[in-house]
Amino acid sequence: MPIELRPLLILYGLVNAVLYSTVLPLWEGFDEPFHFGYVQALSNGGGFPDPRTSRLSQEIASSLLLTPASLSVKRNLPEVTSYTEFFAWPEARRIAVRKQLRQISPRLRWLSSNLLDYEALQAPLAYVALALPERALSTIPLLSRVIMLRILAGAAGALLLLFGAERLAGQLGIPDPYKGILLFSTLSSQMIWATLAHIANDWLAVPLTVWLLAMLIRYQGRPSFSQAAFASASLSLGLLTKAYFLAFVPLVVLVYAWRRKWLHLIVGVSLVVIVAGPWYVRNVQLYGSLSGMQELREGVNPMIVLNEIRIGTVPATIDSWSRSALWTANNTFRSFSTSVLRTVTAAWFFALLLWATHPHRSTEWTVVLHSTLFSLALTYDAAINNVASHGKATSPCAWYSQVLFVPMLCLAFLGTSRSGKLGKGIALLLLLSLGYVGVATYWVKLIPLYCGFEGRTTLSSVVTLYTTRLSAVIAGLNDACPVPGIVILFLSGLAAILAVVQQFILARMLLRTGSEPQSAG
Repeated sequence: MPIELRPLLILYGLVNAVLYSTVLPLWEGFDEPFHFGYVQALSNGGGFPDPRTSRLSQEIASSLLLTPASLSVKRNLPEVTSYTEFFAWPEARRIAVRKQLRQISPRLRWLSSNLLDYEALQAPLAYVALALPERALSTIPLLSRVIMLRILAGAAGALLLLFGAERLAGQLGIPDPYKGILLFSTLSSQMIWATLAHIANDWLAVPLTVWLLAMLIRYQGRPSFSQAAFASASLSLGLLTKAYFLAFVPLVVLVYAWRRKWLHLIVGVSLVVIVAGPWYVRNVQLYGSLSGMQELREGVNPMIVLNEIRIGTVPATIDSWSRSALWTANNTFRSFSTSVLRTVTAAWFFALLLWATHPHRSTEWTVVLHSTLFSLALTYDAAINNVASHGKATSPCAWYSQVLFVPMLCLAFLGTSRSGKLGKGIALLLLLSLGYVGVATYWVKLIPLYCGFEGRTTLSSVVTLYTTRLSAVIAGLNDACPVPGIVILFLSGLAAILAVVQQFILARMLLRTGSEPQSAG
């Protein structure tokens, strides 16, 4: 990354990690109470949980009744209070409930509720990493504990992703300032933060997919036993973090085979089997499937699933999926401006077309294969969910799509860097539009949502909200969010300033670069 931007990018990432962790109401992260239940089960010393028998603690179950939740959560847990209901209460009642939430006894962590933990099927590594600090903080109130774990996960995930993306971009030969725009765009994505900055396993899984790709490309350039070990170790850690790394097993095998390093292949695969194999043997023994997916345990037939893919629905599904992959309001599943998101996806698509028109290095085809294999896995997962939900779920989960974000952005900026003035214009459009989405996420969308504003967030309504109802905004954030509203507004302002400063620097650097197309070499 440009040397003058390195401190700014790191600071920008850390500020967003803290901000997103604190603007998110308790359990508003995707399936967060159930992921936290996994962490808590490990920290309590109960061993690996089982989704068929493991239950959330009374501490978590009690908190679910004392915090507002989205309608999607309420459909799963009817006893919770929706945001609409919560903000219809008198302020005194909201304050009293918030006080009850903070006074939940940490001793309730040792008692089981009647809620099964359906996330207990997940691979353990990310949860083990969070279980140690969770146990160390076990005597402090639940709300403070969750914030600390979120910040820890979000900050660690952001740094791992930032430096992994920087390494990958450098290996692919993406020049500055295009590389800087790529890193800034990654840290400006709302869905990246929705994926990293809550308690789950994605904070480790998404960065590891980038590091796996970087290690494989490094192996391609310098095939040796040590580089093969790094690549296989990355895959092993990934498999111990999330089952979707099974999609990358063929990638590792093909890279070794393409180099015709058969001994490397044998040693590399053996390492993966020794390190990660026991977990997947356990899955087969307990659940009858490698991944342990709930849908497969409940009898969804993978062969029937493939027949459920309908070509006629693909265009609409891709449009919906591409927008949700860029922006989804956490468990509330509201959308951002359709025109803005379609502008971003169109610019991204044209950048990929520019990449396709130029000669490519072998390492770029590794990125394509990486993304293709995972896209096939996403299609399969979407088909399983479609069958299991009786047609209600038609596209892949947005948080899974973040695995494709950095690799596909790398190809896009390779395309723009090789395409003269046209590429420069598309890169500038991506810089400005993704930066705008990053800033508007807080000021236009999440803050109004979590302070109880139910109106349409047009520019005039947002200006009116902050100029005439600022005290109500702060009061609403105080009631729904884990930290005081004034802290959220301060951090949102700091993130916006950092974003604008970086956009200015990167735009100036981009406009000052020559317009001669870059060669693939």
